[in-house]
Amino acid sequence: MNQAEHDLLVIDAQDGSRTALDTLVRHHHRNLLRFAYSLCRDTALAQDAVQDAWIKVAGRLRSLDDPRAFRGWIYHAVRWRAFDLLKRSHRHDRSLEAADTEVERPVGDESRDRRIDLGAAIADLPGADRETLQLFYVNGLTIPEIAVVLDIPPGTVKSRLNRARNQLKQHFEGEDHEHR
Repeated sequence: MNQAEHDLLVIDAQDGSRTALDTLVRHHHRNLLRFAYSLCRDTALAQDAVQDAWIKVAGRLRSLDDPRAFRGWIYHAVRWRAFDLLKRSHRHDRSLEAADTEVERPVGDESRDRRIDLGAAIADLPGADRETLQLFYVNGLTIPEIAVVLDIPPGTVKSRLNRARNQLKQHFEGEDHEHR
């Protein structure tokens, strides 16, 4: 879906079109679930966060002035709802702070090592850098959209992306030297 089609759907949804809202949900829902899961590492919590965010956004959709801001707005709503649900579930400390040091290293055959190493290297990044990297590369948000989602200046988004890229590069350069 191109930007103009997306913007028209947002405008139609603002005017009360249930079909337009359903189309927006279908278009964004899977990526929002992935994003929410990356924040809380709990499938049920991620589903609840996304569902609650959709309900909140649907109720406030008319207040959105710029249809182009919709994507950043919905991701921002999911992020805050996921954090709120984590706090309420008393798993906040384990899921957010401990996740910064946890690395899930799936066991697999040698042919998947490089892909597994990339996943482990990304999981090894500090939470803010990992979140920024996911929004940019996995969810395809722009730097201004990420700034809205994370409530930080665009320059900080760029710095986090650069830092994360450099950490990944160092990780793999060090690994290449070990395998020689």
